[in-house]
Amino acid sequence: MIIKSFFRYYSLNPTTSKFSEVQQKCLQLAVIGSPNVGKSLLTNNLVRCPLSAVSSKMDTTTRNISASICEDSTQLVFVDSPGAVSTSHVRETMKQRASQGERLLQDPEKALRNAQHILVVQDSTAPGSYIHHRVLHMLHRYSHVPSTLVMNKIDLVTRRSDLLPLVEILTNGQLSDNQKIATKPAQIGRLGKSLTTANSNCSIVPTDEKWQNSYRNLLQKPTFKCSFSETKSLFRTIYGWSGFERVFFVSSLSGEGIDDLRTHLLNISPSGDWKMEQSTPTSESAQQLCIDSIRAAVLDTTPSDVAYTIVPKIVEWDENGEVLQIVGELKCKKSRDGVLVIGKGGRRISEIGRRVNEHLHSLFQRQLYCRLIVTHNGKLITNS
Repeated sequence: MIIKSFFRYYSLNPTTSKFSEVQQKCLQLAVIGSPNVGKSLLTNNLVRCPLSAVSSKMDTTTRNISASICEDSTQLVFVDSPGAVSTSHVRETMKQRASQGERLLQDPEKALRNAQHILVVQDSTAPGSYIHHRVLHMLHRYSHVPSTLVMNKIDLVTRRSDLLPLVEILTNGQLSDNQKIATKPAQIGRLGKSLTTANSNCSIVPTDEKWQNSYRNLLQKPTFKCSFSETKSLFRTIYGWSGFERVFFVSSLSGEGIDDLRTHLLNISPSGDWKMEQSTPTSESAQQLCIDSIRAAVLDTTPSDVAYTIVPKIVEWDENGEVLQIVGELKCKKSRDGVLVIGKGGRRISEIGRRVNEHLHSLFQRQLYCRLIVTHNGKLITNS
């Protein structure tokens, strides 16, 4: 478990003794979607704490990360999951070992097992008007779990009215309460019961026996046990999901729409015991969060062919009163990769260290210093 003293974490309305007389509410959520749609930054904003490390490259999150926030008598518990990717992507692009890759493939669906609500995050700027076939497979397997579509990165959309026809496709033209999605230009905001009827030209589930048999067979298997080609072929003509209860338009970067989404989730939370202590916003260890921060900074500053091969490790962790001193090691597969990571005059490694220190300070809210060393086969690489 995380050491509580590492965090300066407070709810908007901290729990007091009076809440012992108030019925607690708790909502467990799974955050799923394609790689690089902004799941981690969205989760950070929803819990008001930068728990998940983020970068501009895909696959920054490689495992499920829990995060919670408490307001009044209600707790929201999020599981931020890795992006839905293929086995070949894990092996060839991410350079992950078999054991690591297996977890990365399995965790998105594992996040759904205890979920009471699903947040499907979609990049509003991504080419193609469809929900990823791996995400669709999980939604069909967990069709009994309520879900919400979150259209992220709206700050990058020039004409927001263009998002409404896209949403019509992604929702198959309606929400789960049979309300139709309006496609006429309108102010972007929460879509719900106030929507008016509109015609839909969305894809329809095939009715032929061959497809139905394939559908039944594949839904019996967890998504990570289905091949990428199987789910892609199955949902080739299916672009959306009809089970979304609501659609929210947000920007994880600017914070637009985040408060409305959080308030909605608090309002729909059922009665139930809290799953995490209020003073502990995550079950992740402080050292693991530090490793994640180092990896994200490397991904953000280093060419992909090298960045994904770097293995960060904590070699020193020294707490002296309120001061935390960390030494992180960047293990490189090749000596020349280490020289690249250090950069000319040590500029790149200095920038990586600056980003790590900045993130960890905002996360732990305490005085700290993280120094980074670069090694190859156990030998220190220095700036030439």
